[in-house]
Amino acid sequence: MKRLLSATSIVIPLVLLIPLSVGAQNALPSNAQRALQWLQCTQQQPNGQIGNGGNPIARSSEVALGLAAAGQPASAIQRGGPTLGEYLTTAVSTDVGTNGELLLARASQSDAGPTATVAAQLQAAKSTSGATKGEYGTDIYSDALAVLGLRAAGQPVDQDSIDFLKAQQKSDGGWSADNADQFGTDSNTTALVIQALVAATVPSTDAAITNGFTYLQSVFSSGGFGDAPGLAPDPNSDELGIQAIIAAGQQGTDPWQSRLSQALTYLSGQQLASGTDRGAIASSFSKLFATTLAPAVFLLRPLTVVGRAQTVVALLPCPTTAPASASPGATATAAPPTTTARLAQTGRPYPDRQPWPILIGGLCIAAGLSLRRLRRSTS
Repeated sequence: MKRLLSATSIVIPLVLLIPLSVGAQNALPSNAQRALQWLQCTQQQPNGQIGNGGNPIARSSEVALGLAAAGQPASAIQRGGPTLGEYLTTAVSTDVGTNGELLLARASQSDAGPTATVAAQLQAAKSTSGATKGEYGTDIYSDALAVLGLRAAGQPVDQDSIDFLKAQQKSDGGWSADNADQFGTDSNTTALVIQALVAATVPSTDAAITNGFTYLQSVFSSGGFGDAPGLAPDPNSDELGIQAIIAAGQQGTDPWQSRLSQALTYLSGQQLASGTDRGAIASSFSKLFATTLAPAVFLLRPLTVVGRAQTVVALLPCPTTAPASASPGATATAAPPTTTARLAQTGRPYPDRQPWPILIGGLCIAAGLSLRRLRRSTS
C-alpha cells in the first residue's frame, strides 16, 4: 500500500500540471524560424527596419516581439547595416497605436531602446474628461495597443481606462476599431481589447471578456478566425484570435482548446513552403502585415507577455539565393537570453512549458495501476 500511495502521490501533482501544459504542445518553432528568416532575408531594409513603406515602426516592433518569443535579442537580425534593435532604439512616432507597439517591443527587448519616453508620450495622450475619459488616442484599436504597451512597461492603467474600453463593447460582444462604430465590430479589435483588458488585470471571468469570446466564437469558421461573422478566415484575424485565447488562459478549456489547435493548423497552412517568399504568410492584403506577428503566434506568445523567452529558438541563415546574404547575427547559433519572459502585470502564468509533464504523468499512472494489480495478486 505504501508503494501504491507513493506512486499516487507522484502522479497527482504531475496530473495537475497537465492543464498548464495544454497548448504548449501546439507550438510551431520551425514555422516561426521560417517566418523570421523571410522577414530578415527579404524584408529588412539597409537602415535596419522591417518593410518598406506602410508603418515600419509597428512592423519592426512586431518582429522584435517574435524574436523575444524565440529567446533572441532584437539585434539578432541584421542586413549589413544597423540591426533591428538599433533601428528601434532611434524610432520616433507621434501615433498612439504605433507607440503602443514600440513600447511593447522595448519592454521585451533590452537592446531596442528605453521605455520611459514612449510611456510618457502615451500617458500624455490620455483623455481626462468627457465621453472619452480614460482613452488613449482616438480609436479603440490604438487605445488597446497603448494599454498593452503601458502595462508591458510596468506603467499604471487607471480604472477609467478600463471602464472606457468596457463601455465601448457592442451588444454582440465585439468591439469596433473606431469610436463612431462606422465599420461595425471586428475580430481583430475584439481580440486586441481582450488582451488589453487581461493586461490591465481584468479577470478572464469578467463579463466583458466572456462576451468578447462569444463574439470570437461567432467569427470562427472553416478552421480559423475571420474578421467578422460570415467571413472566411484570414491570417491577421487568426493570429490575434490565437493570442486572445492564450492571453486569457483559455487554451485548456472547451471549446477553445480545439479552436486553438485548428487556428494554428490554419495559420501554418498559409505559410508558403517554396519560392522566394518561402516562410511568408500568404495574404490577399499584405504578406508582410500577415507575417510580422506570425513568429510570436507560432511560439504561443500573446501580447500580454514581456521579455525574452528562456527557450531559445535558433535563427536560420539566409538562403544563398535570397536578395541579401545572412549576417553573422543571423546564423543558426543560439543567442543567450538576457531577460526571462514574464507576464505583463497580469499575474497569469505564461504557457512556456514542454509536454514532458503529461508523458511522465502517464507513466506514473501506469506504474501505480501495475502496483495495485500486483498487490491484489499477492493478497
